[in-house]
Amino acid sequence: MKKIFLLLGIVTTLFFASCDPSDFLDQPVQGQEELDDFFSTAEKAEAFINGIYRKVNGESWWQVNFQRQINEMATDDNWAGNTAQPRPDITGIAQYNVFAGSRYFNFLWESHYIGITRANISLDRIPGIESIEEDKKTQYIGEARFIRAFFYFDLVRNFGGVPIVTSYEEILDPSINDKVRASVEEVYAVIEQDLEVAINNLPRKSEYAADDLGRATKGAAQALLAKVYLYQEKWAQAQAMAKTVMDSGEYALEADFADLYRIGNAHGIESIFAIEFINNPTFQDIGGQFSITNGSRGDRGWGWGSPTSDLENAFLSEGDNIRLRSTIIKHGEPVFGDPAVTEFDGKPSENKSGRTNRKYYTPVGERPEPYQRGQIPGQYIHIRLADVILFHAEAAYFNGDASSARNSLKLVRDRVGLSTNMSLSGDALRDAIWKERRLEMALEQHRLYDLRRQKINGVPRIALILGPNGSFVKYNTEESTDPFETTNLLESQDSGALFDPDIHMLWPVPPREIQLSRGNITQNPGY
Repeated sequence: MKKIFLLLGIVTTLFFASCDPSDFLDQPVQGQEELDDFFSTAEKAEAFINGIYRKVNGESWWQVNFQRQINEMATDDNWAGNTAQPRPDITGIAQYNVFAGSRYFNFLWESHYIGITRANISLDRIPGIESIEEDKKTQYIGEARFIRAFFYFDLVRNFGGVPIVTSYEEILDPSINDKVRASVEEVYAVIEQDLEVAINNLPRKSEYAADDLGRATKGAAQALLAKVYLYQEKWAQAQAMAKTVMDSGEYALEADFADLYRIGNAHGIESIFAIEFINNPTFQDIGGQFSITNGSRGDRGWGWGSPTSDLENAFLSEGDNIRLRSTIIKHGEPVFGDPAVTEFDGKPSENKSGRTNRKYYTPVGERPEPYQRGQIPGQYIHIRLADVILFHAEAAYFNGDASSARNSLKLVRDRVGLSTNMSLSGDALRDAIWKERRLEMALEQHRLYDLRRQKINGVPRIALILGPNGSFVKYNTEESTDPFETTNLLESQDSGALFDPDIHMLWPVPPREIQLSRGNITQNPGY
């Protein structure tokens, strides 16, 4: 992509940039002449579009990606992990002793609304630029619509209904301060509309030049729309849209699961939408973060987000060594795919589980110097084909099409050499699909949302796993004999016991946003 690394959009970083958390309603108003200059040529318009991508992962570790990492800590897949640094602002969220004013909620909200504003400006301005060819205008509008939908989807999953702003002119109108939260249904309607436009406007992945890979594509918009349908339990639409992506010929499963997160493979055959990172010491925060923030404290990392023995046991119960070795690194064991490390230092004295996320680990021989946060090559894959195949399996199951559900389940399991019981039906089939999703997508920051939306007899699964009587809490407090987790009690063994389904199905709206709106934006129940 030219190049949709985090480097892209440096020009627009100056536009709406802020180191201080600030509300989307409180952004500085830019002059007409300044905006005209940003869209005076096709090249500048493209640079502005590129700047929207910068907000997908935020412009530093703390803006967006760390909240995604905390979300993983608040599930049965991860501990908070770092027991050397008392950080109640992090562990409080992970353990459901939630402080509504946490900076990380505010950063996520702020960053996404800045991205939405950039998208809105692009959608307002690009149609009127005479120097851009019509096909490029169509593409840029599709990109802006896709990314705006992406931001709203992230917001609605985290906070529920949020204020909807779909034009830059709304920001300039004094009535912006009277904006209230739209309903969840209204937000989803905007997301669906944006994605439908994006599908019609965007090229296929195969139609982009190599330098443009990473831009939004028709397939990415279709895949995200399938996911949006799935979250709303629109099973027939989700099944059909996922199948469209599967049958497009644009994507295929990587032959080797270990290649998914191989450096340099951000836009491989399975990748549908990913952000690629590079190393360039001239610029700050253009590289990856997770190898450091997730990394072991015995391996120059910060130690946050440590995989649980419960997750490891899920792999072991399936005999799934292929995915396990590419997902979890364990103290004292070799690192799969890194011949330089035959005995990994998981620092169990400072790490709850002595385990580390392999997917975001950088092999020693591929580490730049200096090896530091914001300078690590690699990728963050937001959507990949296996994800979509499992959307299809789940939607097909709930749509009454058990045969298609089994076939899709088999596709994913075949890749890692696991057999599939093709007579599965009923709850057993549903549970097999959900378990497969846990194993396939583990530590890719989907688990919290999956547990919130998946239901058994109307009860969200997260309420069966967390809470004082949850299966994960009972495992850790009554059954586990894990030598690391049960001896390092600096992180409480009953993590998750405080989960309350009447409160914690959503995160709190940042109080700062409520204050800036003069109370027009309301808080979620329980906070």
